[in-house]
Amino acid sequence: MGNKKSIDFKNIFIVFGTGLALLIPIRLYQLFFITEENKSGFFTHINASVYVFYGLLVIFAAVLLALVSMTDKVTASKSVRGKSKALALSAGLFALGIAYDVAVSASIFIKSFFSYASATGIVAYLFSNGMLAVALEAVCGLLACIYFILFTLSYSDGKTTYYDYKLLAIMPLFWSMFRMVRRFMTKISFSMVADLILELAMLAFMMLFFMSFARISSQICQKNEMRKAMKYGMVSGFIALLLGVTRLAVTVCGKSELLAENFDFIPADLFYGIFTICYINACSKTGRDASEDDLLPDAYDEPENVIDDDFLDN
Repeated sequence: MGNKKSIDFKNIFIVFGTGLALLIPIRLYQLFFITEENKSGFFTHINASVYVFYGLLVIFAAVLLALVSMTDKVTASKSVRGKSKALALSAGLFALGIAYDVAVSASIFIKSFFSYASATGIVAYLFSNGMLAVALEAVCGLLACIYFILFTLSYSDGKTTYYDYKLLAIMPLFWSMFRMVRRFMTKISFSMVADLILELAMLAFMMLFFMSFARISSQICQKNEMRKAMKYGMVSGFIALLLGVTRLAVTVCGKSELLAENFDFIPADLFYGIFTICYINACSKTGRDASEDDLLPDAYDEPENVIDDDFLDN
């Protein structure tokens, strides 16, 4: 990886689109023909499509990671300046998706809270049923939604002021983290249910993306973070669009019963995939030169020429 190659992001997006074009039909076939119809999400039987699906998924994810790691087209770890219709629109859609997720999580928590058995104790109940993760997901999601509204407004008027809200910048990370915690507490097979495996993989890369995204957006320890954001955003966006498009197609066809229980269409996933692609594309086209990263301080750099007062006192 030391020798960077001249790989244009246009070619990387072609690989991205090719992967989706191959995997979406396979996943739709699985949902319609080899998945149980009782909302369990289990395959009725394992055929060649299962091995092909997972094989292609791993291959395309690895290739996308490798291509972004190898290309010399990655820009500096700084936010895009000025107006951007694509960023404003995609961030606005993502904010709406998060708002929907917050509403669903809040309703689940409220209904569960008022129906719990008082004999169990509220603290034990919250931890044993994953309701604490649901509540925290809703709170962090609300703050993340506010942040992306500010993000949208910034690129609508071109003033780019969202980077002033450093605390809000980490809320998307916490929102995705608590989503993952809730999925880990899902009482379902991890080896047979494709949606659960896919969603966990998406959330893992989403958390890594939001970690770098927060550093870039808040201008804190952002050196060399753009390449990380592009790598993890590319893979998480790839899986998010795969999940979002297939679930939406099944829902539109009136076959939502084919989706596993609690794994219905989630607008936030689809809009997240759109946002990451727009973000990476905007940064690759209008971002600053990568050489500017050399001017940024390292995260663990110690200040030079600092006088040791204790030494002088001795």
